[in-house]
Amino acid sequence: MQPSLRTPDELELQAHAWLRRLRSGTARAADAHALRHWCATSPAHAQAFEKAQRMWQDMLPAAVLASAGDAELAALRNRPSRKATQQGISRRAFLGGALATSCAAIAGVALIHPPLDMWPSVADAWRADYRTAAGEQRDIQLASGVSVEMNTRSAIAVQTLRGETVGIQLLDGEVAVDATHRDQPFVVSAAGGRASSIDARFELRHLGNAVCVTCLDGMVKVASGNDEVVLRAAQQVTYDSQAIQAIRSINPVDASGWRSGILSFRQTALAQVVEEINRYRPGRVVLMSKAMADKPVSGRFHIRDLDKAIAQIQRLFKLDVTSLPGGLVLLK
Repeated sequence: MQPSLRTPDELELQAHAWLRRLRSGTARAADAHALRHWCATSPAHAQAFEKAQRMWQDMLPAAVLASAGDAELAALRNRPSRKATQQGISRRAFLGGALATSCAAIAGVALIHPPLDMWPSVADAWRADYRTAAGEQRDIQLASGVSVEMNTRSAIAVQTLRGETVGIQLLDGEVAVDATHRDQPFVVSAAGGRASSIDARFELRHLGNAVCVTCLDGMVKVASGNDEVVLRAAQQVTYDSQAIQAIRSINPVDASGWRSGILSFRQTALAQVVEEINRYRPGRVVLMSKAMADKPVSGRFHIRDLDKAIAQIQRLFKLDVTSLPGGLVLLK
C-alpha cells in the first residue's frame, strides 16, 4: 500500500530537480556554478536543497549496513578512482558532516565525489571527450574505418597524432570497436595497457583496476607492462597493471549481448547480477543479505526494463523490497 504523501512546495520540487540533474550523467562544472547561484537566491532556497540532501543522509544507515562485512560492496564504495583523497572529503563526509556546511560546498562535493556512485564524477567528465549516462548507449564514428559503440556509464578520451585520430583512452566502462582495413593500428588504452588492431572487431571492459579484452573478429594485440599476447576471434583475456592472464575461449554472443539490449547470466552469483544491473539502471540496488550473495542466477533481462528484472529476482529468492527516493532499492 502506498503511503500518503503531502504535496511538496515549489522550492522542494526545484531542489529535487537539482538532485536529478546531478545524477543524470550529464552534470558539468557549469551545473555546480548554477546550483550555487540558485542556493544563494534566498535562505529558503538553501534550506530546500539541504532538506533534499538530508534524504541521502537518511539512506546512509541502510547503505552502510549493506556493505558491513561485505568485501565486494565495500570495495565498490571505496574504489580508488572514486573515493576522496585524505585531504579531501569522503563520501561518508558528503552524506553526513558535509550536510552541515554551506549549500555551495555540498554542491561542489556532490559533483566531484558522488555518493554510492549514483552519478558520474565531474572530475572524470572533464577528462572525457565522450561519456554515457546510466542506461545510455552511443555510437561514434571516430575516423575512417573506425566506429566505437559506448555502453552504459562509459567515458573515453580521443587520442590524436598530427590531427588524425589514432586511438582512444577508455577511462571507465565498456566499448565495442570496429576498426577495419586501416593502414595503421587503432589503439585503445586502459589501465596502463593497450589493445590495437588494423582490421578487427573487439570489445574492452574497464571496471575497477582490471581490463577485459574480447576479440570478436580478426586479430587484436594486447600489451600490458612487459607482457604481450595476440587474440583471435572468440578469444578473451584480462589484464591489470601487473600482468596479462591466460587467454580463454568464449561465446561471442554472450560477450556482446549488451549491444542488442540484453543482459545474459548463466549461474552468476546474485551479488554480481545486482552490480551489473546497477551499471545500467539509474539509482542503486543494494543487496542487504550477505547470505544471498552467492545464490546462482540464470536468465536474460532487457536493459530497458530492469525494474522487471528486479521484480523477478525478488520473487525467485522471496526477498523483501524497499524502494527509497532517488532510485535506491533495498533487497533483503
